[in-house]
Amino acid sequence: GFQSAGAGISLDQALSGNLIEDASFEPLVFRQALTIYSGDETTLTVSSQEAGQGLYGDGFFNQASARVMTLSENGLVLKKTARVQHYGINRVGVFQPVILPGDMPDELAFLDFTSQDDVSVGVGEQGLIVRNLTGQATEVMDSRTTADLTGVTANEQLFAACSAAGELVLSEDGETWTILPTPDQQPLSAVAVSDRSVIVAVGASGRMVVGFSGVVSVLSPVTQADLTDIAYGSGTFVAIGRRGVLLTSTNGLIWRQNDLDEQDDWQAIDFRDGHFVLLSRTGKIYASADAARFTALAPVTGTLCRDIVMLSRQQMVVLDEAGEFLISNDTGQSWQLSGIETGMHSRVIDLAGKDKILSAGSDGQLGLAGLVAEIQLDSALRSGQYMAGDLIFLEKISPDVPEQGLIQPVDPESCVSPWILYGAGRTERIQDEAAPSGGQACLRLQSAGRSDQPAILSQAIDTRLLTSSLNEVLQVSLWLRQQDVADRTVQVWLSGPFGPVGTAFTNVGSAWKKFTYALVVPGRPGGYAGQEIRLNISAADGTVWADSVFLGHIDQSQDLLDRSLQEQVLSIRPSVIRLDILGLGSKNRLSGGWAQPMHADNPILDGTCWVSQRNASLHAALELTRASSASPWLVIDSYASEGDLLNLLAYLAAPISEPFGKLRQEQGMVMPWVQSFERVYLEICDRQEVFSQDRLKSEYVNLVIRTISQSPYYRQIKSKLVFVDGMQYGDGVMLSRADYHASDLDGVVRDNRLALSELTVQAYLDQIPRNPEKPAADFPELIRALRLSDSAMQPLRLAELVDVALFDIGQQSGLVNLARPQTEDSRQLAIWQAGASVVSQAVLGSPLQIRPVQPDDTDTTDPRAAVRLYGFSDSRQVTLVLTNLSDLAATCQLISEIDLAGAAMTTYDEHGQLLGQQRLRRSGSKISLLPGGVVLLTLSRPGGQP
Repeated sequence: GFQSAGAGISLDQALSGNLIEDASFEPLVFRQALTIYSGDETTLTVSSQEAGQGLYGDGFFNQASARVMTLSENGLVLKKTARVQHYGINRVGVFQPVILPGDMPDELAFLDFTSQDDVSVGVGEQGLIVRNLTGQATEVMDSRTTADLTGVTANEQLFAACSAAGELVLSEDGETWTILPTPDQQPLSAVAVSDRSVIVAVGASGRMVVGFSGVVSVLSPVTQADLTDIAYGSGTFVAIGRRGVLLTSTNGLIWRQNDLDEQDDWQAIDFRDGHFVLLSRTGKIYASADAARFTALAPVTGTLCRDIVMLSRQQMVVLDEAGEFLISNDTGQSWQLSGIETGMHSRVIDLAGKDKILSAGSDGQLGLAGLVAEIQLDSALRSGQYMAGDLIFLEKISPDVPEQGLIQPVDPESCVSPWILYGAGRTERIQDEAAPSGGQACLRLQSAGRSDQPAILSQAIDTRLLTSSLNEVLQVSLWLRQQDVADRTVQVWLSGPFGPVGTAFTNVGSAWKKFTYALVVPGRPGGYAGQEIRLNISAADGTVWADSVFLGHIDQSQDLLDRSLQEQVLSIRPSVIRLDILGLGSKNRLSGGWAQPMHADNPILDGTCWVSQRNASLHAALELTRASSASPWLVIDSYASEGDLLNLLAYLAAPISEPFGKLRQEQGMVMPWVQSFERVYLEICDRQEVFSQDRLKSEYVNLVIRTISQSPYYRQIKSKLVFVDGMQYGDGVMLSRADYHASDLDGVVRDNRLALSELTVQAYLDQIPRNPEKPAADFPELIRALRLSDSAMQPLRLAELVDVALFDIGQQSGLVNLARPQTEDSRQLAIWQAGASVVSQAVLGSPLQIRPVQPDDTDTTDPRAAVRLYGFSDSRQVTLVLTNLSDLAATCQLISEIDLAGAAMTTYDEHGQLLGQQRLRRSGSKISLLPGGVVLLTLSRPGGQP
């Protein structure tokens, strides 16, 4: 096989020694990457569903930073950077003509629409029925009437239409229609159907017709007013009419009049998402969740209205007489006029699917438009306009949860920082002010000046992280400054099922200063499970600013990753550490957040819930890598800008006279980081699926490579940089200029342990893209992260993990990183640590040729079939690994051209427990392996020995 690049580990959890979350009070970050539909020199449109995500409403991204990328003949390039002047969602886009059947009569207007699952139906003048309006092939159906069909509706079993001749026209599939005539043939204007297929149609002078099981009845009028529309939902019919008439019924037979004290003529009604909404001719709007109590919403003013469509209970679209659209994304509290020229004068509208509007004009026009978000930037393009397929990246930061612009109401209990205010006073997160090396923000704690009730900032800590049964020494440190605190003192203490443990920091001044103190948590028989322990910071008067709060065990470093993780990695001795803990280019991390110190993590909103993140600083990650004598593998995700990439190179390679070199020095590293490493791997990936096409993916990889190569520091370090394409290509072809491609290797332990490696690796090989420009021998795949999981009946053993890791090394794969489990389960961690150690020590330059000596007809249940041997060598040593995949102990003998006498032999059991270390007495010694166990043999080559 070819030369392997070694083996390492992949870290995707930034374990921290800090017991405090949200320690630096960093701002929330909101980021989006959206595909542009159309635009001009200042305004562009994108998918409204993609932009809103059910979370972001009108104005949410106002003043956000924007970056537009376009695909040109030179690849993916920056087109524009700007600020968002206005951000609006659920605007009706440009209508595209619906292709109607050739046998449809000319200029017949559509009067109403409905849908049943994926089948859409439109009805109109002279008995017009057209099926599949939103599909690929529209069809004109025979309605069996020439009267105008004025309304149509559907439930899961039935389509029902009504006509100006008083007919009900029914169909089960939208294709075959039958007529149910009414006794007096008086005109009907709208129709609704219940879940039980009770049909109610309404018309002039309070007319109501009820149909059920083929029988039609005319009800005695409840009102003399004209009834204009009707809807059904949540077990209730609601009919509306002129002069404010509002009628409700649960069965369609007995009707109750609801008095809203409104005399306006009701124009339209819609039901969706458990709510009714009513629209009057003059723009008054009411909503109800139970059809009994209706609440007035903000009216649409200055225009006459024709129709209303609910997108959800929070989002509505109103059509006025001029054919303009007005939008509300805040449950009708405000309305915005859509500024998009739709290309059509609409008279009737309906929702088609989740994000499209079906519209009919008075001249027979029929159009379908997507709901789009409209983004207006604060400066125009110097030339050209925004084109379909361009990408816009948005980033908004906010010190607190924004009060406006979120569609879903924020839960005040779940959407809060872990910090809680007690006593009399208030807190405020301050952006763009921070302690030295304290990120971008801090927290201001202001007392109300009441000596009996100081302002107390408090956070509960996870008591599972304490040993609890013995006295435990913790250190607390934080940066403080104050104003108007009379005694210049700030109290800091732990509270819990013990007396207060803490101190009073004195001489707190008006300038930032770091304070540190050691706390002793008293031991408690049985520990602190179920108990609450809190860190508290108190201001008796005046104002106190706090930043970079650290609470951890006395042996933890504030600037580095968790000590236990450091010890694990040092014991493994990997040749590569994949550092998927930096958030470099991540959607959820602030731009440049990787350059901040440890614990300066920005929180995010997951839906409407506050999430305090844990990321690593680049300094801490590289210090871990340097201490392990490994090469760093950095992961660059799709939100990374060209500025981020150039700053990254400067941090790695610039002298201390440059800004990022100075920052590196302040964090503790004077020499450029690249001088500490033999190689630096740079993986470019797209985990947020920003790039929908293979070409965009490869061009983003090329953009990263091109940008880094333009750095003034590139020439001096380019021999150390290894570019890795981490994209998944649907067409199976890699076209980027990267040095290698990397994929995940994922597997689950099954009943047939002997076939596990072959099946798992085969699935991995199937997803590897081809590179037509490079032969496979010069272009091995890199396994960026190997993850092997337990199944319900088969627990993971060390032998399976090591066997899968080594199975393809030197064949089509040149490197493997074993991913640290995302759990603190000691059994899985022990297996990972032992497996990573064995593989890291074993995988050297070239694989050895190995042939098992056993009969060809050996049964797979024979222990001999379950013992696998892997070997590697370089100029310094030879390594051999034996794995036992059976449930029985096995003994084997190695027959080798290499004299193995004196080789160091390390033996592990299935749980990764080290059983012993010894030297082989002679080359042909017999070696015993426990079930699921592994043996590592290491033989140093004397100088000059081949």
